[in-house]
Amino acid sequence: MFNFLKSSPNATKLVPKDKIKSTYVKKQTGVIIATCISYLAYYIIRLIFTTEQKPIMKAYHFNIGQIGLILSTFGIGYGISKLFMGGLADKSNTKRFLAFGLYLSCILNALLGFTKNFYVIVALMLLIAVTQAMGAPACQREINIWFSKKYRGTMFSIWSSAHNAGAFCCVACIQIATFLFSGSLRAVFLTASVVSAIIATVMLLINSERPETEGLPNVADYVGYIEVDENGNKTDKDVSNKSFKEIFFHDILCNKVVWAVTLTSMSIYLVRYGIMSWIPSYLPTKGFSVSWAKWLVGIFELSAVPGVIIFGSVSDMLKGRRSLVCLACVVAM
Repeated sequence: MFNFLKSSPNATKLVPKDKIKSTYVKKQTGVIIATCISYLAYYIIRLIFTTEQKPIMKAYHFNIGQIGLILSTFGIGYGISKLFMGGLADKSNTKRFLAFGLYLSCILNALLGFTKNFYVIVALMLLIAVTQAMGAPACQREINIWFSKKYRGTMFSIWSSAHNAGAFCCVACIQIATFLFSGSLRAVFLTASVVSAIIATVMLLINSERPETEGLPNVADYVGYIEVDENGNKTDKDVSNKSFKEIFFHDILCNKVVWAVTLTSMSIYLVRYGIMSWIPSYLPTKGFSVSWAKWLVGIFELSAVPGVIIFGSVSDMLKGRRSLVCLACVVAM
């Protein structure tokens, strides 16, 4: 890992006891804003190609099979990369890791506007998938280390709503760029990259890495709860003290809970991405305008925001019984 992405040492100067609470609230607010808005920008980049697939097919003379291959390449690359990026995020300076992934995504996305070669686009989408995989693990780690278990369901649901808001903002970004630059596909890709890069820079300034690097106690000491390991024993060991190999093989690959959540999430994403990926090209065949088909992608995602936040809060009300809430949602779906 690059040195500038490695986790920073703990601060030597501690925040005075009478200012810990106010400083914690200030930093927590910055973290939730930075993770939400940064991930919104990640989604702007992620969905540009998907949402613009109809104009791309027309301008680049691609068929639906080629579009499907490009989108599948992204999905496979993203899924595999996330396995490794989660372990790297645990060992990293999360706020820099988050911004760095977004900067790389912006650069690669901008390059999509300068080529019509199918194989180059496939390669770029694969690289974008790798950089996109840096976003979620960094955000999830930040929320875990800045917020107590009592409020994590609510905080995660607020952050998760950025997925949906990001899809809507992606469509808005496309429509504005299309209007301002007379439908230029290059301008669409460049506009999305510039907007997301600006967001990455601003959010980097307001984000924070870990409480200890800010001179604050860790969240467990701050709220007074006891952390336990997988055997139910009290522990003060932080996951970042584990090696990458230990995290990857023990905590991920050999964890039955992770596999259960993975399979559940996969089944949900089959439905979600099946709809979201093909609305832009399917609806125009049923009489919808290309513009309206794009907006429906954003509306489909934005309509999920209330449910995301409500069910995250419900999981906190049920004292962390998140699997029960997840099961209820899957059955209802």
